[in-house]
Amino acid sequence: MNRVPFTRVLGAAAARAQQSIASTVSTPTRKMSLNVLRPAAFSDVKPKLQFGDKVIGEALISGHFEQAGHQLNVGLQGDPWTVPCPSERFAAWLHSFHWFEDLAVIRQPVAEVRARFLVDGWIAVYGGWNDFAWDLSILTPRLYHWLKAWSPVLSIDSGGEAGGARRSAALRQMKYLRKNYAKTEAGFPRLLAAITLAMGGARLADKSESYLDRGLDWLDDEIELQILPDGGHVSRSPETALKALEALMVLDDILDARGVARTKAMGRAIDRLQPMLPFFLHTDGTLANFNGGGEGDKKRIAKVLKAAALTSRPFGYCPHTGYQRLDHGGTVILIDTGETTPSPYDAQAHLGPLAFEMSTEAGRMIVNCGWSGEQPESWRAAVRSTAAHSTLTLGDQSAGKILEGGYRERILGAVVERGSGEVKAQRKEQLTGVWLESTHAGYKSTTGLMHRRRFYMTQDGHDIRGEDGLYLPVGDSPMRRDQIPFTIRFHLHPNCRATLAQDQKSALIIQGGRTGWRMRTDGGPLSIEPSYYLGKGKAPQKSSQIVIRGRAFADGDGETQSNRVRWSLRLLETRR
Repeated sequence: MNRVPFTRVLGAAAARAQQSIASTVSTPTRKMSLNVLRPAAFSDVKPKLQFGDKVIGEALISGHFEQAGHQLNVGLQGDPWTVPCPSERFAAWLHSFHWFEDLAVIRQPVAEVRARFLVDGWIAVYGGWNDFAWDLSILTPRLYHWLKAWSPVLSIDSGGEAGGARRSAALRQMKYLRKNYAKTEAGFPRLLAAITLAMGGARLADKSESYLDRGLDWLDDEIELQILPDGGHVSRSPETALKALEALMVLDDILDARGVARTKAMGRAIDRLQPMLPFFLHTDGTLANFNGGGEGDKKRIAKVLKAAALTSRPFGYCPHTGYQRLDHGGTVILIDTGETTPSPYDAQAHLGPLAFEMSTEAGRMIVNCGWSGEQPESWRAAVRSTAAHSTLTLGDQSAGKILEGGYRERILGAVVERGSGEVKAQRKEQLTGVWLESTHAGYKSTTGLMHRRRFYMTQDGHDIRGEDGLYLPVGDSPMRRDQIPFTIRFHLHPNCRATLAQDQKSALIIQGGRTGWRMRTDGGPLSIEPSYYLGKGKAPQKSSQIVIRGRAFADGDGETQSNRVRWSLRLLETRR
């Protein structure tokens, strides 16, 4: 049975891929005979942390694959490796085996048989070599998911030809990853590569030093670069911090079961990352939307929290990652007071200085537009802009610049060309409440003005006061003589509804149909405009935003009405 061409789906990339495996075919008997030395059985170790969605797993058993709005149905006995994929992005997800844990979590023979069938099918078609499927960005997560779920899913029939072929395929990919480790993308992909190599070394019966020790050495190096002293990830993405913690804890489980001590750097990284998880959580138990990350999976987060067994309350400030948390009376506000993510970790960084999100006991209320990995790729550039965050934009521009178009983007990617500048923050804890003042220089190079944002939250969490000011630093000369338009946005979660008062100086925000907050301002007028939320799901959700517009003088001091807007949010009586 010859392979079904898929060049019409993946274009040039697929054409190269098909050429590279032109000699490889799948047969009805799915016989695998790679001429590679087959290692002894891998150790029978199962990590304590097990994830996956059983509903998705049931769909996979029936042959239904779905990701980012695209679907592939191959039926109960179908093979996804010999049919066209709906997009290159879908193919990357399919070959990365991100979905494998959804099958592995179903502790039933039918799921395990299906999982082995899909792995064996991949090996038969792509196990020799393939440009596309062996790309490091795809190979690393695939190998990680295989090794994580090896017992009991892939270890069955370990003494037979199929089991030997699986071990052989895993070892070949481990060798390739070790050889090309330095070519992996900087940031979490390289951290995961080191974790995967260490995991593979621990899985081998002899705990092969060439993989285990090398992987742990590289992991120590990446921890030094990526895990900041306060426990945040260098990308400044809460979701990436969660992924790093999860992968480290899985590796720790496997090392512990094999009697291998984790390194000091690894232990410190886990200890630092664990308390960062509750710091970034909203009242609904999901993550804040900052720097390329979305809400995350609530059940997954809860499992990591349970495994971490944390007992202390979240702290209020991350000095190295650059976030502030105000948390009183069931109200949580998370504020980005950090500088733009540094190179080379900025490929997904957002330009949202001093942006904030707010949640209450009724759920999320004020949000950033956010980003989920399943959202349409065409929206990614838009949500990285300052306007997609609950903060101020000046002159209809972002506070910084992301590389877009031309040969430089093709070579470097959509990295940050100019960041948001220096960010400073001061915080005071008082008996009556918490006061925070922060500034950033993201518009200084283009307008000469600095943005200052102030927050105050009372101890009961029912009264929040804010102020946004634009000022020319003392001693600087104005860059222009006209007024510059500015916009302050408060993006609302899709579960919230807002209505304006007749004077357009206040608005009523209703959460979940029962909890109300009154927003007032001395600026304005207020307006309610369309927005979109991409923090979860497979498509943007329609929402709304409260907007305040004004015009600031280029030589203002931030204290006059033209260059300063004050606003407040106060809880109203909850409907029963």
